[in-house]
Amino acid sequence: MKFWLTLSLFLRISWAVAQTTIYQPFEADSAAEPRGGIPFFNTFLQTNLRKPTAAEAKGEGGRVIVSGIVETDGRLTDVKLGKTFRPDCDHEALRVFKLFNAWKPALKGGRPVRQQVTMPITFKPNTPFIYENGTRTDYFDANNKPLPDSSRARYKQVSPIDSIGIPTGDAVVYKASKNSWKEEFRLPLVRKENGFRGKSGKTGYLIGYQNAISQLDGQLISVDDRGALLRQAYFKDGKRVGAELIYYSNGLVAEKIEEFDATTIINSWYMNGQIKQVRTVAKFKPQQVGSPEQVNAYWDSTGHQQIVAGMGRVTYSTRVRSSSDTTQFKLFLEEGAYQNGYKQGVWTGHYEDGSYFYEEQYEKGICQTGKASTMGGAMTHYTVVQQPPEFIGGMQALGQFLSQNLQYPPDAVRARVQGKVFISFVINAEGAVENVRVLKGIGYGADEEALRVVKKTNGHWKPGVQRGRKVNTNYNLPINFNMP
Repeated sequence: MKFWLTLSLFLRISWAVAQTTIYQPFEADSAAEPRGGIPFFNTFLQTNLRKPTAAEAKGEGGRVIVSGIVETDGRLTDVKLGKTFRPDCDHEALRVFKLFNAWKPALKGGRPVRQQVTMPITFKPNTPFIYENGTRTDYFDANNKPLPDSSRARYKQVSPIDSIGIPTGDAVVYKASKNSWKEEFRLPLVRKENGFRGKSGKTGYLIGYQNAISQLDGQLISVDDRGALLRQAYFKDGKRVGAELIYYSNGLVAEKIEEFDATTIINSWYMNGQIKQVRTVAKFKPQQVGSPEQVNAYWDSTGHQQIVAGMGRVTYSTRVRSSSDTTQFKLFLEEGAYQNGYKQGVWTGHYEDGSYFYEEQYEKGICQTGKASTMGGAMTHYTVVQQPPEFIGGMQALGQFLSQNLQYPPDAVRARVQGKVFISFVINAEGAVENVRVLKGIGYGADEEALRVVKKTNGHWKPGVQRGRKVNTNYNLPINFNMP
């Protein structure tokens, strides 16, 4: 009996030692690795890195070596700096590396053990620019094409920005005039409420230039009540360029949206940094029926890849407002199969509280038939999952309504201001217009006029329909102001 007690105690001590021992990769039977693999880990790093402005201005590229301990539960601890590059980049490399807590732990003797990992983080070189005293200066030719210096420049733009490139003041565009620069126009930096309320109960802000649509370069940023990034996008000549990033509250990128000529590719991550999904959305022209969304890959929260090369069966779990009590959020479970990236066969979905259920039949991503019901409600049947709100008479009628009712503000006429005002509003289940606000404006009275005209469309809309039921729908509408 004493022998067995001693053996049991020895085994416990051995396991406790194993739990505190930090192994090197070559000492483990199976080394620790990022869930999703190294390629997606590198994508995570490059997506989340914010190259410091001072380093970006010099165009420098380099590599930082960082290390940490992968714990038995997949978290990363004791993050340290190894090889350095420059202090600001070193600090940024540590910040991003600490965000990734989705490791597959090392195994030894069939049990998870702690292991040290060492990783390189690369800052890519870029085209340098002039940055002095918190201000960036860019030069352009007569056609607004970027130039490396002022020798052939017709215009220059001076933009105050902070250490990670966020605008901090008005941007001023100058025009070359003999041997000096003459101010051509100024782009005031404005902050508008974005409707997102943080933990403090206060709203966040959209930060951008007053006339970002017509400026040489424009950045639109959304922050919460603490000033933390929520969304970031770049615009040129009124069009988004590069990737749009959507952030979690911890500073980690939740979604990266990249537009190409024919498609939009969307990568999304879990809050611990693990890759979640890669999907493709085909672009289509107005009045053309869009192609269904393609899901190329999907991982569940444990790192198990359920969709591989567009094939597999998946269970989605999201938190949404309950149909029975809109003040409560409930778990919404959806399950079905993908074939060649498209939904195929029977798909079902239900709230965990039983307040809502649907079942749909798909063929190559297109819903053939569907039925849905709410608790205590009648079953609805449909063939179209979602129908967006529609202006009565169609888009042509909407265009006519706007042209007949829109008045060019006198201040905008005097300043010869042109551009687009982006308006966001809700079309409720009865077709009424609610919660009208400016997403992105141009000032000089144009924002107020756009709000007035959109509010006047009240009563002219058919509500959106989801799975056979009329629903409240968010709608974004650009209002054009063009000088005659």
